[in-house]
Amino acid sequence: MARPGTFEPPDPVFRALRAYGLDPSLATRLDTARVSEVTIRVPWEPLTPGPIGAYLEVVDVDPASDCAYAPIDLDHPALLAQDGLAPSEGTPQFHQQMVYAVASLTIRQFERALGRKTSWRPRTVAGGNVTFVPRLRIHPHALREANAYYSPDAVALLFGYFNASEEGSGDHLPGAQVFTCLSHDIVAHETTHALLDGMYRRFLSPTNPDVLAFHEAFADIVALFQHFTFPEILRHQIASTRGQIRSLESLLGQLAGEFGRAAGRRTALRDAIGTLVDGVWVPVQPDPRLYRTTDQPHERGAILVAAVFDAFLSIYERRTADLVRLATQGTGVPGPGAIHPDLVHRLAAEAAKAAQHVLTMCIRALDYCPPVDVTFGEYLRALVTADLDLVRDDDLEYRIAFIEAFRRRGIYPREVRSLSVESLCWRSPALDETPPSARLEDSLERLRAHAQAYMYAESGGSRTEPRAKLFDLEQRVRHDLHGWLST
Repeated sequence: MARPGTFEPPDPVFRALRAYGLDPSLATRLDTARVSEVTIRVPWEPLTPGPIGAYLEVVDVDPASDCAYAPIDLDHPALLAQDGLAPSEGTPQFHQQMVYAVASLTIRQFERALGRKTSWRPRTVAGGNVTFVPRLRIHPHALREANAYYSPDAVALLFGYFNASEEGSGDHLPGAQVFTCLSHDIVAHETTHALLDGMYRRFLSPTNPDVLAFHEAFADIVALFQHFTFPEILRHQIASTRGQIRSLESLLGQLAGEFGRAAGRRTALRDAIGTLVDGVWVPVQPDPRLYRTTDQPHERGAILVAAVFDAFLSIYERRTADLVRLATQGTGVPGPGAIHPDLVHRLAAEAAKAAQHVLTMCIRALDYCPPVDVTFGEYLRALVTADLDLVRDDDLEYRIAFIEAFRRRGIYPREVRSLSVESLCWRSPALDETPPSARLEDSLERLRAHAQAYMYAESGGSRTEPRAKLFDLEQRVRHDLHGWLST
């Protein structure tokens, strides 16, 4: 009688990790305490203590305290059984878990939208050659200051911590310790800087006022739309605003709330749809003059963020107009009191779907941007072209929503005859049958075929080797492209 063989279960598809939904401040407010914790599902990969995976390496050394914290082992059975550590401001190992979870979620957004694996900025070695960098290093306690930033030279994220303002605003404990690594928005923002730099290294060169502003704006856009991936917070805010995200104050349009208040601003670090004026929330009105007069990168970037969020709100309102009419007997204006829970769920589902579509559009548009000297107007053209290539029938008029939102803020592309979709769409270059063109087409075809193969390749359970091979192939294709352009 044959003995039964052993059974090897397949690897999970995702790893579930608990995290703060936006930041720790939600856990100390009665109206948001129940939605302060979320569970983030990130692609499964074997991890070593740190955690260290194929894309990320968390290094928890605190130079200011001369301390190295013990690394968390997310593959420990006890942590696997409970979705990681419970959120805790006072546990360094949870800080390590938080940055890994949010950074992994951000990477996943890019890879889903682009349809390929991502790479970090390569290191330049002797002779001008570049080498593949497999992991982005993340330092949760690198600075004792109210700051966090991406370092291109180190290919690393450095997060700071600081004491909150002593002013008793009622929003925080005066003098309390605030950790930037516990803010979803800050971690997602800095991770996006690293991902964008891995795609376009020249976007850190300020050749025009839009370039650095685009870096800041795009990082904010990704962080902002990831709010809509957390169902608990989304439903809570839809109910709180009675579905009127545009006209009422909402956490969905705010970035780094705890950081902004703890630093003495009394409001979020940035807000895409409104701001507090003398304690009263006032929606932001588009002003075309700002784009012509504002040069500071964060302030100029806020114009692009507002345009993209305005387009999203128009799309959301268009998708939910029938639901609102049914729920309000045709008036379109919710009556007094809370809206029905079923309506909350339906509005939240539509908001999540629209937000994911918009975020995917924004990320895919990167492949259609010029590699240097990018402007906001060119990004609009990239948005329109990328979406037209993927979805020919724009029945919900997403592209028109973006064009209108940019136009209302005075953002216009150069050298176009109109703002129609056809006029804004980039045109492919005409390639003839001469040897240089044939060589270019052959190079691009090799890159496409290998990218598709490596996107789904498995190499002993590791995602690093396929990315390294794809990086080498990209370098050869760049050499071929340079030769084609030089011919």
